[in-house]
Amino acid sequence: MLKRSALVFLIALSAIACSKEEAAEEQEGPAAGTPTEGSEAALNSVRRAVRVWSKERPTVDLVAAELEGVIMARTTAQVLMHYPGYRIILTTPGEVVTRIVFQFDDEAKPNIIQLTDLFGEPKAIQKGMLYTQQNVTTGQMINILAQPVTMPAEDVTLVKGLIIEGARRR
Repeated sequence: MLKRSALVFLIALSAIACSKEEAAEEQEGPAAGTPTEGSEAALNSVRRAVRVWSKERPTVDLVAAELEGVIMARTTAQVLMHYPGYRIILTTPGEVVTRIVFQFDDEAKPNIIQLTDLFGEPKAIQKGMLYTQQNVTTGQMINILAQPVTMPAEDVTLVKGLIIEGARRR
């Protein structure tokens, strides 16, 4: 009986030690400022959203096809698409998309450095960091507003959301 108790005790200790090692490895995770898998998938969707936005009058079906998403919910004014780590809300008066909003979960939040690599230098405004893109073919201006988790935003600051919409013409 004593040998059996000792064996059970040793097995329990080894299981605890293994779980502590795994927890320590998970806690270390990727270094700060390096992209994770979730944020890389989210950044690819952001890239595709900017590309589809540059087309003349993007429709809901065109955006959903480009982003390879399934429409989870739809009202007359909004469309919700959900992905692992983030969700996308399309503002749609009618069938034409007027705004694309990305809301990131913790594991998919990109940082300012990653967005600057994609879209160039941002301009700091009260609501966050504003990136501006221009389509060479159509000449359409696109505003990308990155909403940082904390203000003032620094290079390694994570982004909780992005708003992509056409720039107002003056």
